[in-house]
Amino acid sequence: MEQGRIVKAISGFFYVQSISGIISCKGRGILKKKEQIPLVGDQVLFTITDRAAMEGMLEEVLPRFNELIRPPAANVDQLLVVFSYTHPAPNYVLLDRILMMAESQHLPALICFNKVDLAESGINRSLKAAYETMGYAVIETSAKSGDGLSALKQALRHRTTALAGTSGVGKSTLINSMFPHFSLETGRLSQKIQRGRHTTRHSELHQIDETTWIMDTPGFSTLSVDYLDETEVRDCFRDFEALQTTCRFHSCLHLEEPGCSVKNAVKEGGIHPNRYQNYVTIIQEIRKNRRY
Repeated sequence: MEQGRIVKAISGFFYVQSISGIISCKGRGILKKKEQIPLVGDQVLFTITDRAAMEGMLEEVLPRFNELIRPPAANVDQLLVVFSYTHPAPNYVLLDRILMMAESQHLPALICFNKVDLAESGINRSLKAAYETMGYAVIETSAKSGDGLSALKQALRHRTTALAGTSGVGKSTLINSMFPHFSLETGRLSQKIQRGRHTTRHSELHQIDETTWIMDTPGFSTLSVDYLDETEVRDCFRDFEALQTTCRFHSCLHLEEPGCSVKNAVKEGGIHPNRYQNYVTIIQEIRKNRRY
């Protein structure tokens, strides 16, 4: 058996990069019995069944150190959350959901605000500052002008990075701008609904060098986090954590409770009101889904 890494999965075929090249593999039925569902990024053991056709059979999925639900991926060192300042306008509720997912997996997240050349000065920059205050690294980029690409490229070095964000924000364009030899398919924004079209239809892992990998992923407009309970949601908002110990009640969910330090911080400008409202929206959604 040989060892390799799944770099693409389409219609039941898993494309494994190994010293023998890219091998198109099917998974043995034993994997399903073991509940080992292969994901892009997995290290696997496989056997070659037809060397001329570069075909093989997956035998075993090796242990993962983490796993993402969306985009579905394994063994990722960091998440690059890409949103555009405009065209399409940023969906900050979705941004906070993605950051929550990363926090729940103890996965470092880097925020990239793309299309900075089209942004209106001052309108979105306050939100950039707010996320930086929370402790997130934020890079502003423009694939068109080249702004921020050097800093982003440096942040990706020596890591496996999965991209996440809505369609049309320029994820594939950013990769092409930094690494032109990939020539990934890109798409235009729908002028009617101001949303991106899904040019990336499956997750695919691209190797930059021996220690640097980038996973391009399909864009998405929704992300359910109802696998978390209310306390877990609260604990995934890192800017609330420092204030938790000063709330009147140790179990405070920062909603209707009196003596809440988080709500006071919102009133005093220490926490951005949009960030707090996103938190309330997510809690309400979890409570609503629980009733059904």
